[in-house]
Amino acid sequence: MKVFKRVRGIVNANLHAKLDKMEDPEKMIRLMLTEMDETLIEAKSSTAERMANRALILEEIKEAKELKGRWEKRSELAVDKERDDLAREAILEKGRINRRLEALNEELKQIDFIIASMDEQIAKLEAKREEVRDKQRILIQRALHAQEKKKVVEALRAIDSSLPYRRFSELEEKIERLEAEAEMADFSPSATKEKEFAKLESDSEVEAELAKLKAQRKG
Repeated sequence: MKVFKRVRGIVNANLHAKLDKMEDPEKMIRLMLTEMDETLIEAKSSTAERMANRALILEEIKEAKELKGRWEKRSELAVDKERDDLAREAILEKGRINRRLEALNEELKQIDFIIASMDEQIAKLEAKREEVRDKQRILIQRALHAQEKKKVVEALRAIDSSLPYRRFSELEEKIERLEAEAEMADFSPSATKEKEFAKLESDSEVEAELAKLKAQRKG
């Protein structure tokens, strides 16, 4: 049955798997809810039709049982009246009605199974619909977050693998090496002596200037 398979398919659907490929999570969830509502209407309508068929079968079973009882009485009456020919006819008719009753009872059994299965699937679909509605906002936020995170990761991967970024990294490494070499140069023996002589010269100039200032003050 088409409706039955459709209900079962929606109930068994993995919502998160559907969200993975969507471009507009909110739109996708709205469409999903609309599909669920339409399927529920169709499934309930189909179940109502089968309930109506069940009522007709029950009515036929009731009529067949009444008719069977009537032919039983007729067969008994025919036997009492020593009309074996009529008794045989009544017994044959009762057998035909009895076979009809067996077929109707089997049909009732099958339609009861279908209705019970439909009711179960409808209940599951209604529960799934309520779950989607309850989680609608958080599912949309999670889907959007996942999409944005994926974009950022892909952008970072693209930058890391790009030629300009690799050249930038190489330049950064060269600058770091130059800075390290400059720091090492400050600690070389020649650089240390140069600093010592520069200090001596600076001290001599200061002392000369001080002596000159003292002489001027005394004069």
